[in-house]
Amino acid sequence: MRKFLLLSCLLAVLTPGFAQKSKPKSGAKTPATSTFELADALAKKLISIQVVGIGGHEGESLKLRCKNLRGQLLRVRIPQGLLMEPADSSMQTLVLAEAHSLAVNTRMPAEILLKTFCTQAGDGSPSSGTVFSVGAMAPDKLCQLLKFMSSNSKLDVQGAQAAVWCVTNGQSLASIGDEALTQFTADLLGKKKPGYRVQYESREVPGERAALGKAMIVESSFQYTLAKEEKLSTLLLDATGKTVKVLRDNEVAIAGEHRSGLRLQAWNLTPGKYTVRVQTKGGRVLQDIEVEF
Repeated sequence: MRKFLLLSCLLAVLTPGFAQKSKPKSGAKTPATSTFELADALAKKLISIQVVGIGGHEGESLKLRCKNLRGQLLRVRIPQGLLMEPADSSMQTLVLAEAHSLAVNTRMPAEILLKTFCTQAGDGSPSSGTVFSVGAMAPDKLCQLLKFMSSNSKLDVQGAQAAVWCVTNGQSLASIGDEALTQFTADLLGKKKPGYRVQYESREVPGERAALGKAMIVESSFQYTLAKEEKLSTLLLDATGKTVKVLRDNEVAIAGEHRSGLRLQAWNLTPGKYTVRVQTKGGRVLQDIEVEF
């Protein structure tokens, strides 16, 4: 009995010490992932990248491949508004439409597709395999436009590329089409929002010159009030005031408020400034809308 009690006391003394040695150290921590901006990571030689075009300039048109040179998990931030410069100067400089965060481990390179817009209307739309390098950040107004588009789900609307060209190449605001995007771009540039829209021929062929083509259709709307029944004509005047096309001829309109739409085929018209005029048979002008394409 005395031996049993002595053995129990020894176990009671030794067991806590044994258990303490088997526990992991409370101060041990999992190494944190380091986060770097893309330009900083490249400057510090923490990563190497390859950027190539997959054909075209709008949408997911670049593929970035990133290799970790540090030997520790990294996270790389790719900023919205970063310019990507082509090795072939005849191709377009592209701007990144969205920001990304890319985890790059030590075992294999990470890859990501990047959504872009063209910043140089008239240069060639990048061919598949065109090599790109990281450039500077885009000018502030272009960054503001991209931020607005991403925050308001406008990156994929039909007029998104046209809005970028309005900022970078002085394209007409009437080419955008989307009301909210047109208004924001007009405010950004300190211009008046046009009261009409122009639809242009548009093609994106990798390797070929990319810009809005010929104006196809001009769309607008009129609003006026008649005190009595009148015969009205809608005319297209050139910059000198000469009538170049009669769109509607002496159509009867009853008294009251009128709202009407205009859809003008512009294929055979010389680009320039025009006026669309609604007037009475007697020549009284009810409304003029200035258009340019």
